[in-house]
Amino acid sequence: MVVVTHLGGDWLRRSLASLQGQITGVDELIVVVSADPGQADLDALPPCILIELGHNPHYAAAANAGLARAGGEWLLVLNDDTCAAPDFVAELMAAATSPGMYQPRILLADGSGRLDNAGHGLLPDGFNWAIRREDAEQDYEEAGTVGSCSGAAFLVHRAVLDRVGTFNEDLVAYGEDVDLSLRARRAGFSLRYVPSARIEHALGASQGRFSSQKIFWVERNRVRVALRSMPRGALLFWPAFSGARIGLLMLARVQGKGWSAEAPSSAFPAAVKGILAGLGAAPDALRKRRADREHWSASEAKMWQHIWQHRVRWRDLSR
Repeated sequence: MVVVTHLGGDWLRRSLASLQGQITGVDELIVVVSADPGQADLDALPPCILIELGHNPHYAAAANAGLARAGGEWLLVLNDDTCAAPDFVAELMAAATSPGMYQPRILLADGSGRLDNAGHGLLPDGFNWAIRREDAEQDYEEAGTVGSCSGAAFLVHRAVLDRVGTFNEDLVAYGEDVDLSLRARRAGFSLRYVPSARIEHALGASQGRFSSQKIFWVERNRVRVALRSMPRGALLFWPAFSGARIGLLMLARVQGKGWSAEAPSSAFPAAVKGILAGLGAAPDALRKRRADREHWSASEAKMWQHIWQHRVRWRDLSR
């Protein structure tokens, strides 16, 4: 069990307290701290393996440090701003019948009973969006597959990581979860949603919900994710998909609809810079794509089917 934190403190203590009754004698609790020496508040932590990186390499590298230390077949990765239900781990493990990635039902931590997400949906240009965000939790009771697992909380079998590798540290922040999920799906592993496993997430507690820097990273990384794992046809038409998506989001902003209405005025320039930065990293992404191919078992048609089944709908972005 790997919990990633930047500065520790109350969020981390709350998260670890929720897991205490669920850790058996064979489980390892690993806490990875990505802060400069002396900055993190690590008082009153339960017994755990503490990895202090001494700097902030961001989420992917911090999570990888924990995964490298972890043993066992099944690996649970969590953000420190999550709080698990008492039967969370047991429900996830009960559903984990074959190697793959497993997505719990993630609730907003505001006590409203609304969803943070039930996994992520996809667009062919690599953009992903939380499924059912802010819906009532009872609106998504059915188990099934997801387009991508959320990095806030997921369970993964070691066979997945042995086959496709861990998080791509070149992404720095945002999109690491969809990148790993698509690499796993390309290799033939399933991405499953487990509604009976509930955990709360304080959305935006780490870096805020909207900022120019976040928008830059999201756009940069989704280009790199698309180039690495999306079907060839999607790569040919991604400029059209991206242009339509950004145009619709700008229209929604003017109309005061959806999350784009909350984004800063610098969002569009940040998005353009992110796209250009992603294209600048195309040689690296394509090199990784060629290396990944030896592990692929999902055909181009299967990947199109996956994208279509778990597509992001306009109403999800604009409401």
